[in-house]
Amino acid sequence: MFKNKNIIYITDYKVMNKHLKFCKENRLPAPSENWAKLQRIPKAYYTISVLYTRIILRYQGNGNPYTEYIFNLDGGKNTQQISGLRTFNLLQRMSNKGVVDLSNNYKYYDKEFEHWKIGHIAGLIYFNPKYNGQRFDNCYEYDRNNSYSAAMLEPIPNTKVEPRLNGTVKKGEIGFREMSRGYTDEIFLYAVFEEGRLADYIFPAIESPFKKFVEYYYKKREKTKNKQEQEKMKQILNYSIGYIRRKNPFIHSCILSRARYYIEDLIDENTLYSNTDSIVSLGRRLDLEKKLGHNIGDFKIKHKGNFAYNDSGYQWNKEIPSVRGRSKQWFKNAFPNGFDLLTDRLPYIEANKFIYNEEKGEIEYAAKSIEDEETL
Repeated sequence: MFKNKNIIYITDYKVMNKHLKFCKENRLPAPSENWAKLQRIPKAYYTISVLYTRIILRYQGNGNPYTEYIFNLDGGKNTQQISGLRTFNLLQRMSNKGVVDLSNNYKYYDKEFEHWKIGHIAGLIYFNPKYNGQRFDNCYEYDRNNSYSAAMLEPIPNTKVEPRLNGTVKKGEIGFREMSRGYTDEIFLYAVFEEGRLADYIFPAIESPFKKFVEYYYKKREKTKNKQEQEKMKQILNYSIGYIRRKNPFIHSCILSRARYYIEDLIDENTLYSNTDSIVSLGRRLDLEKKLGHNIGDFKIKHKGNFAYNDSGYQWNKEIPSVRGRSKQWFKNAFPNGFDLLTDRLPYIEANKFIYNEEKGEIEYAAKSIEDEETL
């Protein structure tokens, strides 16, 4: 089990069942599913959230603090070593509260409905339609070292002051445009860095207060040879950015926009796939190989060889593919002999190793095998 404050990740389904049994016998189910969103619930109640790949139980035990117990139904290992809130607190401490909390500002945040009145930025995912559904040899993936962290070293908007509205960006300012994709009601918030461009919100630019935080944890990650510690440092850098969105969408959009625009400018006709921190090319990119290195923002060659992609996702060298909405553990469970993204059917929730039996109020194996029966 990994324990971090009031979150406990459980790896043994029998241990999880003990918690479920305790709640069933000593607590009342919460009267509303919305209670699962609360930071705390009354001691007499508990909540259960059954997601595609995990189950989350929330309650306060006798003599114990209010806790979330998490169990992976797909049977996969939990790699999370630190919570988003914890990483955000580390960021705030080392940046002298560099992230201004705008969630108390009624102009931007609707507390009644618990959502931002302004948009947020969408991540970058690019597939070259010309090569969709095909497999190629001699492909290269160039991965940028801590792309978001590199963007955190650049100037950010000073959101302590009121923004100018509906104007052009001047020198020493950062603007933001609210834009719709056209096929959805969702609004996206993109940063504007160029002088003379129109923006809906315009703030003065200030030097990044996050430099100390980024440089400290990046150097710490580079120095250690312990893989578990390296992963923890990586999570500290990445999770803190995700948590910024809960507090300040302008700073969040500024960071993601810088990372996104940097990669977008590098996409060419031989690019097969790209996201916010990497580019997959049909052959070598000598211009990117000039940028190879170990510093923040440098590139490294992450993959070489066979690459395939379609509308679902992508796959390197017949490894487990990366598919949105699909657990990597599902592929291991359903296709132990390997999976072909272009020919095999994608696994779904039935590939979970465990299920939650709502009638019994406990976790059990989804399908018994000889190996499973021996462990019961």
